[in-house]
Amino acid sequence: MAFVSNTNITATLEWFNQSTSIQFANQNLTMNPSGIKYTIEITKYQFSSSLNQLQLVMAASLESNSNDICSLNQFGNTSTQIQIENHSLYGRFIKRTIADQTVKSINNVLLDSSLNVIDDSSSLQSYIDSIIVDLDFSVLIDSKSASGQDNSVCTKKKSGLTTSQLAGIIIGSVCFAAVIVIVTVHFMV
Repeated sequence: MAFVSNTNITATLEWFNQSTSIQFANQNLTMNPSGIKYTIEITKYQFSSSLNQLQLVMAASLESNSNDICSLNQFGNTSTQIQIENHSLYGRFIKRTIADQTVKSINNVLLDSSLNVIDDSSSLQSYIDSIIVDLDFSVLIDSKSASGQDNSVCTKKKSGLTTSQLAGIIIGSVCFAAVIVIVTVHFMV
């Protein structure tokens, strides 16, 4: 089956400077300071059967340019955390969606739990006009470093940078690849 060319995928990002209460899919949520809310809307898609589903795949990562690095991954049913030293990327995956203006439950599945990556998949039921998915991320400073916690993984990367250059780098970048959305038709028979 070919991908329909008139299907649009729109990702809207909203930054929160302070703690804010919002509502999505009849659910009250609190957005933390320095939080980013991602709203992804997918317009009309040509399903060959009402039993078909779309699989929305999202990835996020946290990277450091530091020479010595310790990281910790924690994954829950609706949230995940990647911690590098004392910086954490928290992701919250809402288990609801708005399909054709009706609130529906969705299933989120962790695809990859590698060292510094969150790969999440949401199976979206067939719809007629549009479907909206919501998730959010926050970057926080933890009081306890990953190096001092059980189950942390520590590595030493080879680097051509001097010690003074490395000391000036706290977090290299926070990369989110939600815009790299892979939409595939997943048959449920």
